[in-house]
Amino acid sequence: MTRPEPSRAEEKLLVALLRRKAREEHGLFLAEGVRVAEEALGSGGDIAFAVIAPGLRDTARGLALADRLVARHDVRFVSDAALARLAATDSPQGVLLAVRMPRAALEDVPLAARATILVLDAVQDPGNFGTLARTAVAFRASAILTLSGTVDPWNPKAVRAAAGATFRVPVVPCGIETAFDWLRAGAFRILVADTGGDDPTGLPHRDRNALVVGNEGAGVGEAVRSRADALVAVATPGPVESLNVAVAAGILLHDLTRESP
Repeated sequence: MTRPEPSRAEEKLLVALLRRKAREEHGLFLAEGVRVAEEALGSGGDIAFAVIAPGLRDTARGLALADRLVARHDVRFVSDAALARLAATDSPQGVLLAVRMPRAALEDVPLAARATILVLDAVQDPGNFGTLARTAVAFRASAILTLSGTVDPWNPKAVRAAAGATFRVPVVPCGIETAFDWLRAGAFRILVADTGGDDPTGLPHRDRNALVVGNEGAGVGEAVRSRADALVAVATPGPVESLNVAVAAGILLHDLTRESP
């Protein structure tokens, strides 16, 4: 049986997808590693083609993933050394996917009577974005809205850090006006994370909340802060000035989504 190798054009494409401009031009992004590839398959990610190397079959988990990819998708075969040259990491675990970008829109976001939205205002670190995406999925957020200045969710580092979470929650890039008009129309209470804010557990219960978190250094911008219904913060008894944005968001989402008494 022939084991097709990637064409020269496909190899050039994979390298190009390390750049945001190319990702936007082709509507594709890279997904590396066993966990992310499993999530892409399990959540119905739109995989254009997969590239696998012999190293993927070194474990039972990797072998099962390889069999699933071969059975369902276009697969290209390369050596471990060739995959290392194509991938964005030093250890791509034997698998690299070219995945079509989800084109989520606000009107497509499914909203239940009780819903939470996570809004990112100029969060720039890919690792923080990935942790925020995982946290949003953990607390069943209906969507993540990314405002201007936020890192590209399909940056390879952000995709790896999200560990497949961005396949399971809509990620919608928005302008400020568009985002907050939509939130207001949906009867969301807008809560902005700020070190001077109040403990959210003391707020009256609301079924729909939008939590806004901001830039790692500057916090939430004034244009966004001015739209807040309330400022919220994590109560920290220890002598720490502030928490990492993803850590703070996780605690706040926990407080906002737990069942009311």
